[in-house]
Amino acid sequence: MRIIFSIVTAMLALLGSAAAWSHHSFSAEFDVGRPVEITGAITEVEWTNPHAWLHLAVEDEQGNVVHWAVEMLGVNTLVRSGMTPQTVKAGDVLTITGYGSRDGSSTANASSVTRTETGEKLWASAGN
Repeated sequence: MRIIFSIVTAMLALLGSAAAWSHHSFSAEFDVGRPVEITGAITEVEWTNPHAWLHLAVEDEQGNVVHWAVEMLGVNTLVRSGMTPQTVKAGDVLTITGYGSRDGSSTANASSVTRTETGEKLWASAGN
C-alpha cells in the first residue's frame, strides 16, 4: 500500500509541475527594449488560457503581409477588464502597442489594443 501511495503522490507532483512549466516569464520571451506598434486585420482569435492570442495580418514598409501573433493576458483578467470573445473578430483592424519577442520574430506581448477605425481603446495594461 505504501508503494502505491508513493507512486500516486509522485505522479500528482509531476502533473502539478507540468502546469508551472507551461507559463513563462515575460522577460524570458519578450524584450522591453523592443517596443512595437502594429496595425493589421485580425485573422484569428485564440481565447485560451494561460493567455489569449490575437493573430493579425500586418503590412510592412515594403507592402508585404507579415503575420503577427500577439499574446494578451489570461482570459479571466481580460473579461474582468471588459474584453470578451465577442469584442473582436476576424477582419477587425486593430492597432496594438507592446513589446516584441527576444528572438526577433513577429510575436509580441500587448500593452494596449485599440480599434483603428474609431480609436476605441479595447484593452490596456495598468501602465497605459
